[in-house]
Amino acid sequence: MPDIFVATNKHNIENKKVAANIINASSVARDPAHIHILASFCENPQGFTFQTQRQNEVILLFLRRHFITNLTWILTAIIFSLIPIVFIVLSSKFTLFTAIQIPKQFVTVLILFYYLILFSYVFINFITWFYNVFLVTNERIVDVDYSNIVVHNVAETKVGQVEDVHYDQSGFIRTLLNFGDVFVQTAGAERVFEALAVPKPREAANIIADLIGKEAHEG
Repeated sequence: MPDIFVATNKHNIENKKVAANIINASSVARDPAHIHILASFCENPQGFTFQTQRQNEVILLFLRRHFITNLTWILTAIIFSLIPIVFIVLSSKFTLFTAIQIPKQFVTVLILFYYLILFSYVFINFITWFYNVFLVTNERIVDVDYSNIVVHNVAETKVGQVEDVHYDQSGFIRTLLNFGDVFVQTAGAERVFEALAVPKPREAANIIADLIGKEAHEG
């Protein structure tokens, strides 16, 4: 009987330690919040998980490129979406266009094919932005990179292997809109983890630095 109670006490102690670690890790992120579907920066996101997340792993920071970085392809898509409309308007007003006899069925198919290509361009750019994320948890840093719709790369490193973190925010637009690049240097020959064009780079770097300091102190 005493052995059973001893085992139970040990089990309870371990559970308390796990719970304490989760609470301490969560305290690194200062403002818990429910993450918006198009969010680019969120501390301690609630209701968000990822595929390889472990049972006691807590997400402290979610990063994605600032939405303003999508402005180029959005404007390009808008301009190209207006070209068929402009062509139709011009063809109804100028004899140069009406003199060219093109079957209506062919024009319809051509326009549909044109917009299909345009939609593919928009879709690929959106998916590339949406799924390129940078996650910081109480255990590791996870960098998910999508180069296109079928090719993606997932890199991760333990928090204990992180040696340095710094950010770069240069240029008027980046300073005005408060976004920049965050670089995480790991030990040995490991790669440098990059979170490019993310909002609030200074806050992101501070959160990671606090996590490194906490890990070093506990270690």
